[in-house]
Formats: sequence, C-alpha cells, structure tokens
Amino acid sequence: MTNQSKVAGKRSLRVFLGAVVVILIVSIFTSTVFADSFNKYDVTILDNSEEFSITTNETEPIEILKTAGITLNSDDRIDLTKFEQGEGGTIKINRLNSINVEFEGNVQTYNVYSQTVGEALDEIGATVSENDKLNYSLSDAVENGMVISIKSAFSVTLNENGKNVKYAISRGKVSDLLSLADVTLDSDDYTQPAVNSELNAGMNVKVYHVDYKNEQATTAIPYKTKTVKDATLKKGTKKVVKAGKSGVKKTNYKVKYVNSKESARQKLSENVVSNPTDAVVKVGTKKVAKKTKKSAKKTTKKKAAKKKTTKKKTAKKKTTKTTASNGTVTPNGVKEKNGYKLGQVIQGRYTHYCACATCNGSSSGVTSSGKRISNGMKNPYYIACNWLPLGTVINVDGQNYTVVDRGGSGLSREGRIDIFTPGGHAECYRLGTGSCTIKIVRLGW
Repeated sequence: MTNQSKVAGKRSLRVFLGAVVVILIVSIFTSTVFADSFNKYDVTILDNSEEFSITTNETEPIEILKTAGITLNSDDRIDLTKFEQGEGGTIKINRLNSINVEFEGNVQTYNVYSQTVGEALDEIGATVSENDKLNYSLSDAVENGMVISIKSAFSVTLNENGKNVKYAISRGKVSDLLSLADVTLDSDDYTQPAVNSELNAGMNVKVYHVDYKNEQATTAIPYKTKTVKDATLKKGTKKVVKAGKSGVKKTNYKVKYVNSKESARQKLSENVVSNPTDAVVKVGTKKVAKKTKKSAKKTTKKKAAKKKTTKKKTAKKKTTKTTASNGTVTPNGVKEKNGYKLGQVIQGRYTHYCACATCNGSSSGVTSSGKRISNGMKNPYYIACNWLPLGTVINVDGQNYTVVDRGGSGLSREGRIDIFTPGGHAECYRLGTGSCTIKIVRLGW
C-alpha cells in the first residue's frame, strides 16, 4: 500500500523547484535587457549637408559609422571634438571634395574639406567681398566637381620653373599666393616682387630657386716656344726640334645656379695635374747669296704684278659687306643703341654653355630670340648676354658671334658673355673661362 503523503510531498517539491528555475531565467533575461537598454546612447551624425541620429551601444566612432551604414573614403576626415565615447554627442564627417573656381575664363581646381561654399572659399584663401558676385550662396553645400564662378575678384600669374599659372584671389601678399600654390621657398630662394609685397590685379610673380653646386673644370696650360739660332739653316726658315705639349690643371668652383642657370662662379682651389712642355724651334741665320741683276729685275716685275693684283682685290673688298669667319654680317644702319656704339671696343670675360638642361634651364633648345640650339649641331656662333640688344653681332678675339639668348643676373654686367658650344657639357669644361676683347660689329637685327 502506497504512502500518499510522501508522494504528494515529492510532487510539491518538484513544482517548487520548476518555479524557481523559471523565475531565475526570467530574472536573468530581464536584467540583460535592462542592462543592454541602459548602455545605449544617442549619436548625431553630420555627413556634409545630411544630418541624422542613431541609438547605439558602440563606443568606437568607426563602428558607430558602420552601424549607420556610412562608408569613409581614404581622404575623408572625422571631427570628434563634440563627441564623447559612451556619452554621445556629434560625429562630423568632412568629405574631401574637388571644386573649381572660375575667374575671367580661368578655372583653378582645389581640394577642400569644407561643407559650405563660404567655408570652402575661406579654406582656399579666396575672400569674397560684398561687391563680388557668386553663382552659389555662401551657405550652399559643397558638391564634388562643382564650379564656383567669382566676378570682380582679380587674377595674378605665378611663374615657376618656366610655367605660368593664373590664380584667382581677392587680396593678400605674395606670400599668400605662394601658400595657395603650395610653393615652398628655401633659405636662398626669392621672388620678384618680394614675398611681403601686396598683390594687385594682373601682377606677375616670378619664383627664383637658388642652388649651389661644387664643380670641377679641367683646363689646358699653354706651353711656351723657345727659339734657338742655327747657322746651318737659311735665314728666315724655321725647324721644330721639340714639339710642345700643353699642361693640365683642375680648378674647383662653387657655382651658383638661379632657376637652373649659372649666375655666379667662385674659385675654391686649383691643382696642376701636369706641367706644360716647352717647344723648341731652330731659326736659320745662314745668309743667302744675292740674286743677279736679271733675277732681281724678274723679281721686281713679279712684286709689281702681285702688288697690282692686291690693290684690285682691296678695291673689290671695299664694296662688299663686312664678313666674319662664320658668315656675312649685314649692316642695319644703327650706329648707337642702349648706350652702346657701333665699333665700340669693350674688355670682357667669357664662359661657355651648351644645350643641356643644366646649362640652358631646360632641354627645349629654344633661345630667348626663338633661335633653336642643340648639342652636336654645326656651330652657329651664338652667345647669351643681357646688356646688348638681341641680334647684335660682336667680334670676340677675331670671331663674330650673334646675341640670341639671355641668362642669369651675372650676364647683365657689361662685357660678360656666355658662348654657346655645341660640343656638350664636357666641351664647356674644356674651353673654360677667360678674358677677351669685344668689338661691336652691329647693334640689333
């Protein structure tokens, strides 16, 4: 016979335990839900012109943006100055957009992080006055690729490395233009006008980059010729006994380049590699027997005929144009120009340059006069200088040259010339520098 009271007690214990388990599960679920709800907070997201809010329990800004379905580009920036992790606030996304600013038909492209047109103009340094007219409102949102047209602002031109670029700007100094163009000046670089000069409409600002290089030039040391009298040789004849040989010296220079063109050269040291060997020449002193009367008469007739022919040649020569070793110089009738006179003789100093990028500033081969030069060409006998008009022909130690090119400030000094050498850079070093006598053959073209 079964004891009913014991069975009932067991059943009651089972029911009680089941109820306790249910209560614990409900309690755990409820506390989890409340805890999860308690950890969530509101975040406002500003994505350019769009604004929206989300509720999240994420603490990292990137994860919050992922939760909101927002993707960042590699150039975009996040502003967290008004956001606190776990507390909320505002996450501001500054998108990198490309805008175009148009002024007087000139369009300049800029990359900006600003969200409005007004902020973008401030970011690029283009201040808009009340009189300026825009095709957008300053409060309009920035859109990638938009063209902002400004009227009544002015444009300035920046010349750097031989390139002219126009910039639209409303006011500022040359230093502001350099900042706008992302141009950095080293300690020796300079501009014309100076960096502290105020900008004005139509201004042309030129950047001069200055570099210093240590260079070595190899030059020849000329040999001397010694003469020795020789009674076995007829008077008036010569015989080379020993050939002369030039010596070699190497000179180290500190060279100043302005925009890749040589401006100045300072000698640092000089080293003689080999001394010259003098030449020895015998000069005859042996007297020649006198000619007979008949021979003398014949010789006299020959001399007279030769003299007559010479006179004819001289008379004919006077009717021709002035001729140089490198061609005919056509007179232009100009006797005086820029303070210089036809036939004027000047003591000068020369250097050499070729058509390479180092000497010529670029490899284009185009001179200031439009004449083209190239290494390996037939020598056109050209020079560069700043103190004579283009087209001027000068005679340098017996050789005629035409002024076709300009150079650095060093070539502005009277008498300073740079001779073009089609033999290349090595030939420039070989020919070196020196003093010379300059005579003006023609002034200008």
